Amino acid sequence: MLVTKFSRLKRALLIVGALLTLSVFGVACSSEEEIKPTIRFSDTQFESLWINNAIAQYVIKHGYGYPVESVSLSTPLMQLALAEGDVEVNMEMWHQNFIVNYNEEIAKGSYVNLGPTYEGGPQFFTIPKATADEYNIVTVQDMKEHWALVTDPEDSTKGEFQNCPIGWQCAEINRAKLKAYGLLEFFNIKQGGTGAALDAALAGAQKKNKPVFGYYWAPTSIMGAYEWTVLEEPPYTEACWAEVAKGQNDIEYTAKEACAYETLPVDKAVHSSMLEIAPELVDLLKKMNIGLQPINVTAAYTSQNFEGEWDKAAIYYLENYEARWTTWMPEENVKLVKAALATP
Repeated sequence: MLVTKFSRLKRALLIVGALLTLSVFGVACSSEEEIKPTIRFSDTQFESLWINNAIAQYVIKHGYGYPVESVSLSTPLMQLALAEGDVEVNMEMWHQNFIVNYNEEIAKGSYVNLGPTYEGGPQFFTIPKATADEYNIVTVQDMKEHWALVTDPEDSTKGEFQNCPIGWQCAEINRAKLKAYGLLEFFNIKQGGTGAALDAALAGAQKKNKPVFGYYWAPTSIMGAYEWTVLEEPPYTEACWAEVAKGQNDIEYTAKEACAYETLPVDKAVHSSMLEIAPELVDLLKKMNIGLQPINVTAAYTSQNFEGEWDKAAIYYLENYEARWTTWMPEENVKLVKAALATP
């Protein structure tokens, strides 16, 4: 009888143990199912992208529960990484700067354009407004007569043109445009390895009330902080830009003509895998138009109050443009983002 009772007890303990094991296993499986993939953002190192990445990442992390990270890349590496799925999101494509490659990858379905992050992102050649007014400089061709205003300290026979950082496609576009305009006879191209170097060259001259000549774009805090004159160029046409593209891709080629950049909305794109792994984020990003003026305001405030702290820039935007961002997502996700903002 004792043996029988022991056997029954043993069997009961084994059954309980098995059930506990299954229960633990089930919890583990459930937890694994809840683990979401990390969403990787392309970071090609400039101010508005840092802000837009921070806003999108804050919403995706706190509102949808996905881990996020940024991957620092040059523009050519970004093109490859987005096409191959080594990053999932690019919040600012500027695809007119690599239009041939962009059209090829879109046609292959490597990634999907989800529409504008903000309206009209202009790119241009610029000088301080004070310089333009004093010397009556209006067009890029006028700079041929005034190269000495920005004399290259390493070559007194030419002026300096402050170009995009090494590795950005606009650097090669600008070289091709300067060559076509005949400006390389008058200017040496100066470029650093980061956007910060270009910022320092342009803003540094403005702070000292000195002339400077270079490339820039909007939205940026620098464009808002100082007065600038955008130099006139021939208007954009597809035929002209095809010539510029030839010069962009072949350093020996001189484009027959050059023209202004086309001002287009700045679109975002995701790798095609996002359509399956995170369709709710695809829907979010389609609706996520952050807006040109809100970015300008956020950039200026960030520059004045917490330079380089992009997580704080995201919070500033979300606290001040609630009527805008709450339209991007369902109410349950809005509540989660608000709860995160309310947490010290």
